[in-house]
Amino acid sequence: MTETNGMHAVEVATSNGTSQPRRKHLLNGRRVRISDLIDAGRLKPGEELFFYQRIGEAPHQAVVTDRGRLRLPDGREFSTPSRAGATVAKRRAVAGWSAWQVGRNGPTLHRLRLELLQDVAKEVSTDRETSEDEAEAVRHRFATLEGARAAAEAGQPRSFTVREFIGLWGLEDRDRMATAQVEADLANHGLTTSPDFRAVSLDRIIRVVTPPEQEESEDANDGAGDTVEANADELSEESVDIGLTLENLFPHRMSLVSVAPSATFEEAITAMQINDYSQVAVLANSHQLHGSVSWESIAAAKHRNPGASFSDAIDRRARDRVFDYDTRLLDVLGTLQQHGFIFVRDDQRKISGIVTAADVVRKYDETATPFFLIGEIDQELRHLIVNTFDEETVRQACVAARLTFKSMDSMSIGQYQAVLNNAACWGQLGWPLDRALFIARLDELRQVRNNVMHFNPDPVRPTEVAKLRNFLSLIRLYIGS
Repeated sequence: MTETNGMHAVEVATSNGTSQPRRKHLLNGRRVRISDLIDAGRLKPGEELFFYQRIGEAPHQAVVTDRGRLRLPDGREFSTPSRAGATVAKRRAVAGWSAWQVGRNGPTLHRLRLELLQDVAKEVSTDRETSEDEAEAVRHRFATLEGARAAAEAGQPRSFTVREFIGLWGLEDRDRMATAQVEADLANHGLTTSPDFRAVSLDRIIRVVTPPEQEESEDANDGAGDTVEANADELSEESVDIGLTLENLFPHRMSLVSVAPSATFEEAITAMQINDYSQVAVLANSHQLHGSVSWESIAAAKHRNPGASFSDAIDRRARDRVFDYDTRLLDVLGTLQQHGFIFVRDDQRKISGIVTAADVVRKYDETATPFFLIGEIDQELRHLIVNTFDEETVRQACVAARLTFKSMDSMSIGQYQAVLNNAACWGQLGWPLDRALFIARLDELRQVRNNVMHFNPDPVRPTEVAKLRNFLSLIRLYIGS
């Protein structure tokens, strides 16, 4: 066994008789690093890199260090091409892998990265330890991302629903590990999604695009060096958790109900009544919000002046309550509590939706229900085990399953499984149930529990909530019998 960059890799023979580490982890959730290119022999320490920012100007330069970093002429070193590129270009962000090239006319770092990934995909396809289904999935995903990159560069980006897109990785929802894997593969191919696939609903249509270049910072000149360097250092090529966002709160197919600034009271009232809404947006066009009209604002306008016009009922303060689709819900809870609703702007800067306090309550109820069901199942199983078995029996069952055991009060669902899957312990219960089926369902619920406890932004599916309810009812039936 060899170890590369903290990752274990099995050595495989190459056509020339030398051995290379199997780099399967690069297709399984880890971004390619400069050190990976060096290890693969595609880049050498001491090689010069050039970044041509503008035609006719001298290129920026950097040197590859033996530590897999980029060293600028002034001695500063960066672990990622993007950070190095943003610093020399005095920009907030630069697609560094595509910007830096080896030598004055050599390949870009992205091209070397893609060639490395192609080698890895071939390794996985011919690896005896890899099933044919897994190898085919790798080939299909790699080909799809390569095709998406070519389409994006041609100005015709491919579109998928989020559900279809994460399905390329065999995923059904977006827990933390799944999101990190998708992000890594996108980054390795020099891609991103618009809108961010993490911040929208599973049925939202996204486009696979190349990352946009950021404009030069306004203070790029005259003493701005420290500011730009700080911005560059904040750039990260690692996955960042973004939490529950505003667009996660409403279904993608829900359209925003609005009226024009020239509307009548009858139009606004009808729009609210037929949709059972308390307010509607007042839009001049899809990008320009004039304000909102609500039952409250209509009543206030009529109270001030019985002959008030529709314009008098428009609450123009709502224009200050427009937030981007990927804004974290936690960041706007205070505004929602104070005003009752906010507007949401999508990735194309269009006013696309409205989030109300009721939507937040619904979302938290959606999350809280499985959370409480899991808590009750945990309590019931803990009481069952504590009241049925002595501590030494539980300890031995855990040890037999190769699990550690500290105390009866700190047991996990995995330890419950170990005890209940023990033939002697199951026999002691005397339940007329099939042990294998019971344990298989408990293991399914353990996976649901992990998603809930890791705050997966995707809701627990109704079928899984039903399984939680049924399992809770089952164990209560037999515990009470």
